[in-house]
Parts: sequence; structure tokens; C-alpha cells
Amino acid sequence: MEVQVMEPRKVRKNYHHGDLRAELLRSARTLLEQQGISVLGLRAITRHAGVSSAAAAPHFGNLTGLLSALATTGYEELAAALEPVLEKGAHAAGLVYVRFAINNPGLFTLMFRSDVIDRKDPILATASTRTSRMLTLLIDNLKDHPPQRTRTGTRAAHWGKVHGLAVLAIDGFLDVLLSSQGEDMSLEDLLDDALR
Repeated sequence: MEVQVMEPRKVRKNYHHGDLRAELLRSARTLLEQQGISVLGLRAITRHAGVSSAAAAPHFGNLTGLLSALATTGYEELAAALEPVLEKGAHAAGLVYVRFAINNPGLFTLMFRSDVIDRKDPILATASTRTSRMLTLLIDNLKDHPPQRTRTGTRAAHWGKVHGLAVLAIDGFLDVLLSSQGEDMSLEDLLDDALR
């Protein structure tokens, strides 16, 4: 009786990425911007990237790790957008902040969702702190500089105003406000007036 020796089976790779981590972040961001945060499961993200659901684990550990890395990207991009206008003051930075939210609504929302990201992640914390320090510096340099005992309240009020406008803009409420007023005013004009 002749024994047949079988050659090892060749595994066909249908998908290869030079940087799977970056591709998973791109896929997560695409799904986030197109369909919202509710569809951001590991299976949906890895399926979009064309890999198995286990492929994300070595890079992020779990969904929270992946979303925290994506939020980190958002903070880094926001800081990079703010940096060139720091010398122009709080008004210019406020406009950049709101425009960033309008141009990246899903990412912006994710950045402030503590229920789905890990605020204790050191890389996320560093990126978030850098951005908030930029905003704090701008607020502290306003001409109506408050006494030390009210500085924190002033910071909260100014950041709240800008952040509130950003949220209203991405949720479409500023458009509703513009259309209901019947004024010949663009969104840019409204933001400019509101942030003065």
C-alpha cells in the first residue's frame, strides 16, 4: 500500500495591509462619519477594512481601545487646526473649533463621549490635554481678563459657548435658526456674530 504524503495546504491571503492599525482607524472613521456612532462595533469596522474581527485585538485590545485611538486622532487634528490661529486670538480659534466640528461631526462627537472611550488612556489624555490647554490659554488672554478667583468660571463659560455652538451646528439647529429668522445671513456670519 502506497502512502501519499500531502503537501502543506497553501493559505490564500485575500487581504494585506502594510499598516492594519491605520486602516482600521480609517474604516472606523468612515463608518462613524457615514452612519454614526451606533454602528461602530468591532465586526462592522473590521468587515469594512476587509479583515477578520480578531484582527483588531493586537492593535487596540477592544472596541474602547480603537475608539480611544480614533478620538486621539481627533484631538490631534483639532490642535493642529488651532495652532496656526493661536496668535489671532480666541475669536479666530472659536471659529476654527466650530468649523472642525462641522467638517468632522462624527469624530467631534466621539471625542466628547466618555461612555465609549477611555479617558484614562495616556495617549488620549495627552492629546486631549494639549487641546484644552490651547483653549485655556486663549481664554486667559482675553482682554476682559478676570481675577484669579473667577478664572475657572470664565474658562468654562467661554469654552461652553464655543462647544455649544459646535454641537448646535452639527445637529443642524443653527440652520433651523437661520431659516426661521428669515434674515439674509450665512452660517459663517452667524458664527462670527455669536463668537464676538
